[in-house]
Amino acid sequence: MAHAPSIAPLNFIVFGEMGVGKSSLINLVAGKTLAKSSAGLKSCTLESTEYTITLSEPQLNVKLFDTVGLNNTTMNDKSYLDALVKAHKLIASLQNQGGVHGLLFCIKGGNRILESTQQNYRLFHEFLCQGKVPLALVITNLENVENMDDWWTENQGVIKEYGITPVTQVCITTIKGLKNVYEEKYSESRKKVCDMLTTLGRGDACSVDINWFARMCKRLREFFIPGKALGKSRGKMLQTLTKRCKLPKQDAVQLLQRIESDGEEN
Repeated sequence: MAHAPSIAPLNFIVFGEMGVGKSSLINLVAGKTLAKSSAGLKSCTLESTEYTITLSEPQLNVKLFDTVGLNNTTMNDKSYLDALVKAHKLIASLQNQGGVHGLLFCIKGGNRILESTQQNYRLFHEFLCQGKVPLALVITNLENVENMDDWWTENQGVIKEYGITPVTQVCITTIKGLKNVYEEKYSESRKKVCDMLTTLGRGDACSVDINWFARMCKRLREFFIPGKALGKSRGKMLQTLTKRCKLPKQDAVQLLQRIESDGEEN
């Protein structure tokens, strides 16, 4: 059911790997520089930064939450649990701010889909948001493509093969280029993104079961191997975490210890 226009801003979480243009996307929507690149920050912590953007033309009132990418190369001995905790806290905090209206998953056109790309998708959309929040795919870095929308026509099959299923998508550039050579495509891209946010915002904000995180450890087994029970086989679970989820062994061991501790407490 569509909601009536409201003064309250619409909430969107922007996520994706480092370097795909999340901060530039926020600046594109704002029409000015608000967000700084997260390069050099600890990408494994998923710290978020809130940006409130109110525009009169196009009429738009949104809060964009810029998260730092979860990249395989930066995962250390506590990264995965830290990421789960911080991402959950962000989603939980939005429950008291009107809920989440959409996830904006940024990928870079021309880059192949990596394991960390799939991890970001699973972490936010499937795992933390339980598949309830509409996800829009934002493909950046397409300024050199004559018709930017052609990227989706040519690559949507590959995206879906990786299990990434957006409700909508936009193919854009976030830069104007030297001497504003891409200004026309930049303006086109800004309109596309603002129109997408407006469309997503017409639906009700999604409510996520925030108490679910307390049961996270028990449900990890079903999440990592859907439809299959791992039982009490510690070795099999360790193999699943290291091979399917690509966690370093020491991270997987610590995660198992957390699961076992949670089981003993309950």
